[in-house]
Amino acid sequence: MAITPTTAAGSTKPTIVPVTTTTDDIEEEFPHIRENQYVLIHMPSGNVKMINLKPKSQVSLGKFGTFSSDNLIDKPFGLSYEIYDQKGNIRPVRNWALATVEETNANNQNILDNADVQKLTHEEVEKLKQEGLKGNMKHDEIINKIIESHSEFDKKTEFSKAKYIQRKRKKFMKVFTPVRPTLYSLAQFFFTKNPDKIKSMRVDTLSQIISLANVHANSKMLVVDDTQGLVVSAVAERMGGYGKIVGIHDGDHQNYDVMRYMNFSKRILESVHTIPLSKIDPNEPEEEFVPRSEEEVAAMSEGELRGYERRQKVAAAKAETRKLFFDGGFDGLIISSQYTPETVIKALVPYLSGSRRIVVYSHSKEVLLEAAHYMRKSTEYLAVDITESNLRQYQVLPGRTHPEMTTSAGGGYILSAIKIIDCPFDMSQVYSESNARRKKRRSEKQQKKKDEKALEDKEQTTEEKEKTLEEKPVEEVQKETDDKMDTKEDDVPTTA
Repeated sequence: MAITPTTAAGSTKPTIVPVTTTTDDIEEEFPHIRENQYVLIHMPSGNVKMINLKPKSQVSLGKFGTFSSDNLIDKPFGLSYEIYDQKGNIRPVRNWALATVEETNANNQNILDNADVQKLTHEEVEKLKQEGLKGNMKHDEIINKIIESHSEFDKKTEFSKAKYIQRKRKKFMKVFTPVRPTLYSLAQFFFTKNPDKIKSMRVDTLSQIISLANVHANSKMLVVDDTQGLVVSAVAERMGGYGKIVGIHDGDHQNYDVMRYMNFSKRILESVHTIPLSKIDPNEPEEEFVPRSEEEVAAMSEGELRGYERRQKVAAAKAETRKLFFDGGFDGLIISSQYTPETVIKALVPYLSGSRRIVVYSHSKEVLLEAAHYMRKSTEYLAVDITESNLRQYQVLPGRTHPEMTTSAGGGYILSAIKIIDCPFDMSQVYSESNARRKKRRSEKQQKKKDEKALEDKEQTTEEKEKTLEEKPVEEVQKETDDKMDTKEDDVPTTA
């Protein structure tokens, strides 16, 4: 057995994992497509489709054709495949990206861009498409015929030719690329297809959240996730199954839909624990599970026994999660909730360890301002800041590198802070609305100056007296001393 190193105070105990290599470890290191797995299909048009690869089924890609799922199982991710016949057979293809073009002085000013430049009629083009769908013609042959029938093609610049060929490839090619669902690919997929599902959280914003929260293996994280599991999936992927994640959700049952697309191993899934928001109140009574006696269990039917064991397992998991939450000692708090951030922070910060990060996400900056104002006034937080990240994609091609013309308007805002533990025994450190700390420091400085001034005056007075005594004659000093002694004798009361 191997034991992972211990972490800082407040972290969970080291996770013990077997040294022997498991099937999940092999599949994570050398990923291949498996049956009943979710796969992202990148099509020639640039669209992305999510499929569940069930065995002995047909996968339709619309106008690009249909293929058998069995032909894709056990194939590696990332390779491009071509559908070459009507039976749904596929084969790997070489890289079909744009080739390097040479710069020329040609331009497009003499090109007549209208329907007359294409000699093929609409019926002939449709016939070529049908031949391609039947597998009688390759997509390269179709594209070459269209190029040959274009009367103005030779007048185009090399860049225009490359763009024209690329457009035709996107239209006629039956090539697709299966991509493994990862945090990056899924964040991009949902941000493009359904941004409301993930609260318009862009992939660069998500990476900032994971970085600011200091998510790492063997940590204990507290997550409030209303992005249907995107944030919890990001934390789970970063931790890799080592540590504990407590996810707080609205409603009785969690809705972490994104997690099922990640194809997580059993070890990672077991590290995620969920608890409803209504159950985080310590005064809320715990649901009790009444176990049956051995005689009652023996008398159950097979269906009743399965239901009893399932309820028993669910009750044990709820009790474990509740204990894990109330034990506290979390290493980080991530919030992406529909509720007011200030109320959520006040309810959950007591369970966070000291010197740990708090990260709050919202698509609107105004939602975070009130929470930031509260945290800046409190003595429990440091480095309170609201940030916004910017992402701009570039097209990188030889001689054609430039930023893309369209991009997203924004990816949300992040409020981050560090929780600190103030000294509970020093009452002078307690915060007050009159800014008592600053006044105390100012008064301490003033008192110190007064003490130094008094000490200097005392020393100066002593020196002056000694100097005066040295200057006076001995007879005068003796006379003054005798006078003082006579005065003291006169003041002593006489006895009867």
